[in-house]
Amino acid sequence: MKRFLPFISLLFIVLLTSCGGPKAYFDYDRKVNFDQFKSYNFYDQIETGLSELDEERLIEALNTGLSKRGFISSANPDFKINFYTEVFEKQSNSSIGLGVGGGGGAVGGGISGGIPVGGSSLYMSITLEFTNAENDELYWQGVVEHKFNQNASPEERMYFFTEVVEKALENYPPEE
Repeated sequence: MKRFLPFISLLFIVLLTSCGGPKAYFDYDRKVNFDQFKSYNFYDQIETGLSELDEERLIEALNTGLSKRGFISSANPDFKINFYTEVFEKQSNSSIGLGVGGGGGAVGGGISGGIPVGGSSLYMSITLEFTNAENDELYWQGVVEHKFNQNASPEERMYFFTEVVEKALENYPPEE
């Protein structure tokens, strides 16, 4: 048993770290000089898929996150922001494995099976698009997926959007 302890500990750590936080994906135009973008604003008409209150929370989280990184909101911006969301269910890929085996002499046999654990979870995907205000060309996109609770309190929802925006802006501007 003692020789399996390091393996069991490692397995436990992997399981703990694989759960949880938001997952982010990024894409950007490598030819763009990101130093030219200092000020931003949002598009006038954005079809977000969010309630009006959640839309305001996401905009507040974006304003805070961009301000922390030195960007300023402007009526005459260098870049414009579009965002939209999608809520979807994701099946749990966790299972418990069971096995039975036996043998004697030179003959052995066994049987095993897996039992799924948990059901599906609700996730929200938030896509942020930054476009050059001069020519409306997309130059950076971030997509963040995170587990979402539809019954969350207003404070929990603000925390959710802040966490998602922080994850998205980790890669803005991208490091070469």
